[in-house]
Amino acid sequence: MNRFYQRVFWEKIDNLLQGQYSLPDEIAVALQISKDAAYRRLRGETTLSFDETVLLARHFNISLNDITGISEKSVIFNHGDFIDTIDDYRTYMKGSLEMLQSIVQQKDHMMYYSAKDVPVFYQFAFPELAAFKIYVWLKSVYGISKINDQNYNVSMIPEDLLELASAQWEAFSRINSIEIWNDTTVMSFIKQIDYYYEAGLFSNREEALVICDRFHEMMKLIYKQALNGNKVHATKSEVYTSASYKMYYHEILIMDNHIVAEFNENRLFYFVPYAGVNYLSTSDITMGKKMKDYFLNQCKQSSLISDLSDKDRNKFFIRIKNRIDQVREKIATTDPFM
Repeated sequence: MNRFYQRVFWEKIDNLLQGQYSLPDEIAVALQISKDAAYRRLRGETTLSFDETVLLARHFNISLNDITGISEKSVIFNHGDFIDTIDDYRTYMKGSLEMLQSIVQQKDHMMYYSAKDVPVFYQFAFPELAAFKIYVWLKSVYGISKINDQNYNVSMIPEDLLELASAQWEAFSRINSIEIWNDTTVMSFIKQIDYYYEAGLFSNREEALVICDRFHEMMKLIYKQALNGNKVHATKSEVYTSASYKMYYHEILIMDNHIVAEFNENRLFYFVPYAGVNYLSTSDITMGKKMKDYFLNQCKQSSLISDLSDKDRNKFFIRIKNRIDQVREKIATTDPFM
């Protein structure tokens, strides 16, 4: 226990004793140590061990949460370093890959994904989309100096980042997944394409058109998954993996890109997005269960795409196709490079 918490601990015990008992004497009895040793701990000359802290907490009936300021309603989240450089982003990509690969290895795993945006792993299935998405993050979200004032092109994204993106797609294609989408899920990506084209940030019109064409291909891939109930193979689009896939359509709820990963039905990790691509994560079982229950409740309020009639299912994907076609037509008939 560090000195700050140790001092708080002594103050908490002293308040409980209310001057009726000698604090050094009570510590000596509880820990079965000499009075001098108790004084050394009180003065901070000797640090309390974990075992000693637990013994004292039990002896005086004190919750350690009261000492650390953590209540039953508090949840501890982990976070990675903030992204300020391309190297920071590279570290983030490696960490994301390790997370995905660890999920794949877990027995009876399931990933629940509330898709405010198209899950980026699908974009990572196509090098052009991966390069564009990484460029958008580095330039417009994080303002990386090496990217600013440069127009987009695939070749400017480091090859190792594209390899990490491809590896993430490969791992994701083997993860059992349940996703909830709505009509706004594709809009941020469409707006990014439209904005970058109007701003003249593509190197040429053909690059922008290729992005639209790959967007169509990505949606066809997702459609196949929804139709089949399994993930598409990472490198063989005509083959499916053993990973199950369910896609729900929620007509009202606006998604939030939150993720719950479940292992063996008793381990849960909850991921909360913040500041761009960053995620806070917690393994708090109570929080994980509540978020899983919330997610499943939203599924009940949604329509399972694969269970819809062909007409209704196709209407959803046709709406997306029409939106992509609209921005593609705009690109094909205008010229911001004049």
